[in-house]
Amino acid sequence: MTLITPGLEEARTDELLLDVHNSLSDLRREFRALKERAEAGEDVRGTELKSKGTDLNTVLVSCQRLETTLAEVRQKRSRIAQGGYALDLDAAGVEVRCALGRLRTCASARHVSE
Repeated sequence: MTLITPGLEEARTDELLLDVHNSLSDLRREFRALKERAEAGEDVRGTELKSKGTDLNTVLVSCQRLETTLAEVRQKRSRIAQGGYALDLDAAGVEVRCALGRLRTCASARHVSE
């Protein structure tokens, strides 16, 4: 049977969260630098602004994916028993059907009930 534990999903989510956080920090620094250049009277090209806008959109899409992942983790977590684990009954069903298939072949049986 397949056990579902919260640790693996949490680690993956933490990694995604850190990546998005780093990307947002980088973009914040880059926007701040552009602002400082503009305030200093330097000519800031529209292509630079457009590029940063595209980067920001990419990070926002990542944030949305992360929100979806967090929702999935919360949903899985709500199904995990108080003992810290839960059984993946779908995977267990597949394993049982495979075992029955092997039993049919091994016993040369025409029909083994499921």
